Amino acid sequence: MTRTPSAVVIDYNPFAVGPSAGALDLGLKNQGDAECDLRLSFIDEAGVPAASLALGGVGVQFRPRESSGLRTSELEPGVFRYTLSGQASGDAQLDTAIVVDAVPDAGTYAADLKLLIQDGEGKLLVPPLPVRVQLVSTPRAQLNLAGAAGAFGSGSSVEVVDFGDAVTGATRRIFVQVRANAPSTLSISSEHRGVMRRLGDVETPSNVPYTVELQGDPVDLSAPWTKAIDPPRTLAGASLPMLFTLGAVSGQMAGKYQDVLTIDISPH
Repeated sequence: MTRTPSAVVIDYNPFAVGPSAGALDLGLKNQGDAECDLRLSFIDEAGVPAASLALGGVGVQFRPRESSGLRTSELEPGVFRYTLSGQASGDAQLDTAIVVDAVPDAGTYAADLKLLIQDGEGKLLVPPLPVRVQLVSTPRAQLNLAGAAGAFGSGSSVEVVDFGDAVTGATRRIFVQVRANAPSTLSISSEHRGVMRRLGDVETPSNVPYTVELQGDPVDLSAPWTKAIDPPRTLAGASLPMLFTLGAVSGQMAGKYQDVLTIDISPH
C-alpha cells in the first residue's frame, strides 16, 4: 500500500439536482515480478460483507471510478477486481454512489467498515484497513410559492397576488410550499406594514389595508413576523395555505395599489 485513506465523506444535499459523492483512492504497489490479480471488498463491524450501506435512510454503494482500472465483479456483489503488473504501482479509485435518496435530519451519519485486499484465491495480502464512511447532512430549507415560475431551488421569483378591482372583504389564496431537513423558522415582512400604497410619481396618503393568515394564524404585518415550522422529512415537504383579505375600500384615490411581502425560511 502506498496510500491508505481512513475516511470517506459525503456532503449530502437531499434537495440538490446533481448527485452527491465521496471519493476513496487506494495507492497500490506490486512488489513481485508476476502479475497480481487483487480482490477488494468491504465488511462491516460484524464481519458481514457490506455491498451497500444505509446512512440516515440514504442508500450508498461503492462504485469504481470510470477512469480507474478497478472492475466490478459480475459474480460477487460488492467485490472489485484490480490487476497490477509485476513491480507496477497503481491507484484503485472508488466513488460512493447514492442509490436511494432520502431526507435525513440534519446531522452526521457514519458507518465503520474494513477494507479487505486479497489475492485471487482469497488470501489477505495486508491487514484489514479501517474505513469510516460519513454522510454529512447540513441544515437546509427551501421555500416556493404555488404558482410561481420554477420549482424548489430554482432561485428567487416574484409572485403577484392580484385583487383586480378593489372590493372590501375580497380574498385571494396562495400556498407556501416548504421543505427542510431541520426545524426551521418562516419569516414574513411587509414593505408598507400591512397596507397597499398607491403607485405613482406623487406620494399620497391614500392606501388600502389588508390582512394575511398563514395556516389560519393571523400574520402581524406591522413588524417582521415569524413562525416555527417543522415540515415532514420528504421532498414534498408541506404546503401552507396563505389567505389575503382586503380591508375597507372607501374613498381611496383611483389608481394601482401595491405592497411587497418578503417571505423567507431558515433552518435551525
